[in-house]
Amino acid sequence: MDHAEVLRRLAVNDESVVDGGATGDDALSGRDRALVRIAAAVAVGASVPTYGAEIDGAVEAGVDAAEVVGVLMAVVPVVGLPTVVAAAPRVALALGLEPVEGWDDAAEPGVPGDFPRSG
Repeated sequence: MDHAEVLRRLAVNDESVVDGGATGDDALSGRDRALVRIAAAVAVGASVPTYGAEIDGAVEAGVDAAEVVGVLMAVVPVVGLPTVVAAAPRVALALGLEPVEGWDDAAEPGVPGDFPRSG
């Protein structure tokens, strides 16, 4: 089924397109599809397990951590910085990183972008 037909069926809520019908998935590579799914997860405020599943799938498709972070930065103008800020710790956990809490709390007043100092 071509892209115009898929779009027409989506517009009329034809569930067969979503429920295993031919959706034209071959139009995107596995990597691209994985990156788009991560962007969608950010946009809808997905749960930690969802990020884990999507990022695991992306890594299997050849996506690296820098590209995942690139997706976060790319969607800021669309979904807004607060949405991406909320997603960042979940993405970090899904990537096997420990999210850093309180960066803004530990910065010295008047020093934008300063990070907490240890000790």
